[in-house]
Amino acid sequence: MSKYEELTLISGILTIAAFSFLIQHVYATKITDNLTYFWIFLSLTGQSLLLAYGKINNIFGIYFPALILCIGISYVLYVKITYNENKKNTFINK
Repeated sequence: MSKYEELTLISGILTIAAFSFLIQHVYATKITDNLTYFWIFLSLTGQSLLLAYGKINNIFGIYFPALILCIGISYVLYVKITYNENKKNTFINK
């Protein structure tokens, strides 16, 4: 691993650490109102492209954090879809 690849790994670790607070908040509250479907789509697209680039070039410091972020963003999407349906069903049943 060259010194530049180590920088990408450090950057990825810091990004995952920062993103983990968002995931923890979503997990605890199930509130995703401030995260739009457009934001989720753009984030998933960007991280997927980084994942592909890192994997093609075999740069662990890029594709591993991108994989973790894709999983986290997918969880946010799951919570948003699941709990929006629950809100709609609760509103309809009232």
